[in-house]
Amino acid sequence: IPDPLLRNLGQPPFLFVCLWLYIPLKLSSGSTSYYCKGADLSKPPCRKAKDIRKERKLQKLLQNQMGTLEGSPLQAGQQALLSQNSKTPTNQPKSIEDFIFVSLPDDAPHKLEVRVVRSSPPSSQFKATFQESYQVYKRYQMVIHKDPPDKPTINQFTRFLCDSPLEAENPPNGPECGYGSFHQQYWLDGKIIAVGVIDILPYCVSSVYLYYDPDYSFLSLGVYSALREIAFTRKLHEKAPDLCFYYMGFYIHSCPKMRYKGQYRPSDLLCPETYVWTPIEQCLPLLELSKYSRFNQDTKAVDEGRVKELGRVRVLHKRTIMPYSVYKKRRKGPSDEASVQQYASLVGQTCSERMLLFRS
Repeated sequence: IPDPLLRNLGQPPFLFVCLWLYIPLKLSSGSTSYYCKGADLSKPPCRKAKDIRKERKLQKLLQNQMGTLEGSPLQAGQQALLSQNSKTPTNQPKSIEDFIFVSLPDDAPHKLEVRVVRSSPPSSQFKATFQESYQVYKRYQMVIHKDPPDKPTINQFTRFLCDSPLEAENPPNGPECGYGSFHQQYWLDGKIIAVGVIDILPYCVSSVYLYYDPDYSFLSLGVYSALREIAFTRKLHEKAPDLCFYYMGFYIHSCPKMRYKGQYRPSDLLCPETYVWTPIEQCLPLLELSKYSRFNQDTKAVDEGRVKELGRVRVLHKRTIMPYSVYKKRRKGPSDEASVQQYASLVGQTCSERMLLFRS
């Protein structure tokens, strides 16, 4: 399982909003263009009307208290407290949670609910909503990806997004939902409008796939679900400290549909030669020049996890597990060492001793 794409996930990522003043500029041709003028730094920053009203109320309260407490021994302490409260706090950037977990009134016209249900092995909640979830997937594949109606079948849906090789685990020091494969269902006004397929692993939440009702494309559900999954990862991190990364899968710079992954910062890409995570800002200029690039600029750096002892690679041969050094002696026919070496270079020493390479 790959390491993180997002660094410092324990720290709240902030969203900054930049306001620009657009001023018309007459061109010689008679048309009107626009140029941007930054904020006037000689003027005080804009303040919310709510904060101004709060400050005026506190100032009025302060004046009344000063008149009431004249000569009282508590005057100094009360005045200091009121003066402290009368200072309007500076605006703090909002975290993802501030935007996502907004409390709505009971009479709100719409209600959104997010449910996390285990997909493998299927939980009772997953089974109860399977048909409705599948219908959303089928419409998504037909409308968004132009699949013919006979392609997104139930069997195809099950193999693609429901069956999983991951074992379901619920260790005492893990998240309440446990580890494994899940569907994160987005319910709007009592019906499923989107489903995020995720794997919850000991070190990260891996985003596998998202499908949604095309009628709700205007809600930018891809962006919303990614932010929701990041917030979910941070929530799981509170219970399981090692689980602190959000993994968005492969990034293919030449594929326009993959470009959105590079919009979330801070994020890293894995160097294909040294297997070191590199900030995406350093990677993008290299990918503009070539589809394949070594991100690690240290020419002397090598893969620290590379296979140093090929004989220790674990092999499954005739239903028997053995190290490659033993299999090599038993094998008849031409040597397959080159292909085993290629396999070992891809998975590394640690994984090559934990996984089994099948040999017929």
